[in-house]
Amino acid sequence: MFQPGEEGDHGARLMIEEGVLDAAGDRVVAAYGLHVLSALLPTGLLTSRPGTMLAAADTVHITVHGRGGHGSMPHLAQDPVPVAAEIVLALQAMVTRQFDVFDPVVVTVGRIDAGTTDNVIPATARIEATVRSFSEAVHGVVPERLARVAEGVAAAHGLTATVDYRRGYPVTTNDPEEVDRAARLVGGMFGERAWWPSPQPLAGAEDFSYVLQEVPGVYVGVGATLADRDPRTAPYNHSAQARFEDGALAVGPALLAALALDRLGFAAA
Repeated sequence: MFQPGEEGDHGARLMIEEGVLDAAGDRVVAAYGLHVLSALLPTGLLTSRPGTMLAAADTVHITVHGRGGHGSMPHLAQDPVPVAAEIVLALQAMVTRQFDVFDPVVVTVGRIDAGTTDNVIPATARIEATVRSFSEAVHGVVPERLARVAEGVAAAHGLTATVDYRRGYPVTTNDPEEVDRAARLVGGMFGERAWWPSPQPLAGAEDFSYVLQEVPGVYVGVGATLADRDPRTAPYNHSAQARFEDGALAVGPALLAALALDRLGFAAA
């Protein structure tokens, strides 16, 4: 399955809508996905877990609407900048006080944009953030709660806020039986120590989540840290300094072949 637009453009969902899971004439019975990791795991180790493997990822754009003016006379304007700053801090309080610590939410503000110079109060301030959650229940209520905080903080200062909440990928959820299958096959091929049960989900997101909503399967991380790097400190995926060990190329296809053969009832060689 060579989907377009994996990085944010819902490629797997589009292929499913166009019938990829039924293209062979019969419905796909299981699905398996892999992702190499330039850190976290030494090359040759594989990891996964039953249930939530990866987070849901959404994006929110907040615009605080004020009234511009001269920086020397803020009482004659409605300054959106301190209100935007207060919203950023209020969102951090929201995730720790409105959500269970064992079913968390991560809100990371990656961009704040306002103004053109030091002595002019701008009319608007903009905030852009990524929102990560680890269950569909929480994923469903985050937009309303986040909007309530942003709009409420703005209203407390006599301003308004517009919240544009954009749904991203849903939670990537592994089937427990398929996780057990992968662990068994990895142990048989590479040794018991090659399988590392992940103690917690990763906060990344993946459009393979759409596939796992339709059929049972498992998403597996494949260690690809360079031999001379410490997996705990090596640059991670998407870093400009990320590097991947070529030896990992032999691990992934071997596991995929073994999973297919085992799922179809054939003994893997």
